[in-house]
Amino acid sequence: MLIRAALATADTLVNLLPSRMAYGLADLAGDAWRRFSPTRRRLVVANLARVCAATGRPSSGAAFSELVRQAFRNHARYYVELLRASRYDLARIDEIVDVPDWSQYEGPLRGGPAMLVSAHLGNFEPFGLFLVVRGIRPLAPVEEIEPRELFEFLTARRGGGGPELVPLARSRRALVQRLRDGGLVAIIGDRDLAGDGQPVTMFGHRTTLPIGPAWLAVNHRAALLVGRCLRVGPDRFRAIGTFLEIPDSGDRREDVRVLVGRIAERFEADIGSAPEQWWGAFQPFWPDLRGDA
Repeated sequence: MLIRAALATADTLVNLLPSRMAYGLADLAGDAWRRFSPTRRRLVVANLARVCAATGRPSSGAAFSELVRQAFRNHARYYVELLRASRYDLARIDEIVDVPDWSQYEGPLRGGPAMLVSAHLGNFEPFGLFLVVRGIRPLAPVEEIEPRELFEFLTARRGGGGPELVPLARSRRALVQRLRDGGLVAIIGDRDLAGDGQPVTMFGHRTTLPIGPAWLAVNHRAALLVGRCLRVGPDRFRAIGTFLEIPDSGDRREDVRVLVGRIAERFEADIGSAPEQWWGAFQPFWPDLRGDA
């Protein structure tokens, strides 16, 4: 009851405040989180230092410290946006979410089977609303978290309540069926939760990525759009992506391996463009950093 009451209070408060005040509250929360969570801060620093070193940014000093500060603020902003998205004025969704290349995306996404794949970067929730307004409802797997009350609260608000969600542990059959039906699947694919993914090198260090998105794309010949939806201001976002060529060598296992590598390359480019919005940095992305988690 206490958890439900606290979540309901947060939901009401965030939506009563003007946009800039709500974001200001998120920034204060992010600053407090960074200050009072040294273990999490060390992990974020370790992850972002690798991204910055590989992309020519400072990986120490004042500029890097500010990047870490912005990472905590952006992660807190995500949760504020999660609460606000279900109350966005859908008649103004094109003002909220800018998709400059929508004319290139619409045909393949509407004429499926098709897949959207992104890293934990920026905020993909508003783009879900953008799609639903256009009559395209994606199916997305979601990780179940504890306590159950928090999972149910967040799930009800994911994508503004637009996309159809399925628990990750029971998602395979539903995802396969959606693609067989010519529909759209959306997956956040930069975390190997099962620990059995394909080895790849990202930002100069070895890690693993899940093979699920590539396996689905190869086996169902689905159009695969890998992209990002970054925040560009309070309640303002821009979504861009790249369609990847699906290998078709006749060896499906090899095709999946090749496609995972191509997805890793796109994730590198997307994360490298805005590392302060990569909230994958709040988890041990590289296996050798798991001791810092």
